[in-house]
Amino acid sequence: MTHTFLFCDISVVSADETGKVGCRMHSWVAVKDGRIAAVSPTESAARSALGREPDQVISGQNRLLLPALANTHNHMAMTLLRNAADDLPLHRWLFEAIFPREARLTSALVAAGSRLALSEMIRSGTGLSADMYYDHEETARAALDAGFRLNLSVDAKREGPDGQKHPDPDLLGRNLRQLGQHPSGLLRVSLLVHSVYLYEEALYPQLADMARQMDCPVQVHIAETEKEVADCLARYGRRPAAQLAHFGFFRTPTLAAHCVHLDEGERAVLANPLVLAAHCPASNLKLGSGLADVPAMLQSGVRVGIGTDGPASNNNLDLYRDMRLASFLAKGARQDASLLPAPQILAMTTFEGARALGFTDSGRIAPGWQADLQVVRTDSPGMTPLGDPVSALVYSAAGSDVESLMVAGRWLMEKRELKTLDEEKIRFEAVAAARALA
Repeated sequence: MTHTFLFCDISVVSADETGKVGCRMHSWVAVKDGRIAAVSPTESAARSALGREPDQVISGQNRLLLPALANTHNHMAMTLLRNAADDLPLHRWLFEAIFPREARLTSALVAAGSRLALSEMIRSGTGLSADMYYDHEETARAALDAGFRLNLSVDAKREGPDGQKHPDPDLLGRNLRQLGQHPSGLLRVSLLVHSVYLYEEALYPQLADMARQMDCPVQVHIAETEKEVADCLARYGRRPAAQLAHFGFFRTPTLAAHCVHLDEGERAVLANPLVLAAHCPASNLKLGSGLADVPAMLQSGVRVGIGTDGPASNNNLDLYRDMRLASFLAKGARQDASLLPAPQILAMTTFEGARALGFTDSGRIAPGWQADLQVVRTDSPGMTPLGDPVSALVYSAAGSDVESLMVAGRWLMEKRELKTLDEEKIRFEAVAAARALA
């Protein structure tokens, strides 16, 4: 029998059925069988939904309850490259500093980096993430061990007798079955398509066709830099998003990372209910890539989530920092303080983000939804006085204010103690792994 929980007299911050985020004060929330059984203004109704005495009662005093955050773009094992290659523009950073180090990666190193990323995300309230990296099996195993929800990308290409890369539908199909349909329900699978500039032209329509035929989501970088756009125009006569559409992409759910340099036509291409633009403000600023015009995307009908990008270009995985930064950048760039208000930012990182990752019953606190929850303390100096709880979460909170994190009704962190990961061992192994790549 699974544990049951009762959150007592707590302020609940969550999206409603329309996706609009608000706060319900003095609520009782019951959790049973890994899902939310009741959200009620009365204790008796919440207890009745459990059908028995709860195994654990959690006080709501000086606490907020909200969904676990969803990170829509990440390269988890790049924790090993944190602070190792800084102050370079994207293409120099990749080709001079990152790709040479990644050539020395092993499965064991990826596993060590992924476990470190999981511990960091759990500590800062993230319970769901995308991942685009190598050796996805190791990352999947680490996520399952941690009890963490993950949408992982599969590099489903093989080298043919001609020495060229070709799609590998057998590899993709095996991963869709074994990982995407894992009985835990914690995993989703996407096809890795790095960008419009990394592969031979003939490969792109083949990958797009494979994704469509196998009904497989896609993770891809789009228009991260002006150089990418200029090179794409020179090579194909089209901008990146338009060229990917020409190749046949965007016919299955797509996580489109960055989308910094879009024109009006590309925003129209991405205004597709299957597509979510993963805005990565910290990484884009650090690499000098530019500022994504998120208000213009939203006005054009593009769905937007927030991602950290990899910890080598951020250089951390605390999504609270990126939420705050995303809002402030939009306000400052447009000189309009009303843009990207706190409720909209929280919707992006909970309800919208979870849906884009393929976890369509996560991201809200409502009966029947997954108990993917975090408890945030409101009695730290930086959260005092609390004022508007939604504003406090976006503009004042830090990952260190997260007291506890639950996924599928299981504590991954309780009162700042990791429950599913050995943090000391993880840090020791990660330091050794980073030395191997130095």
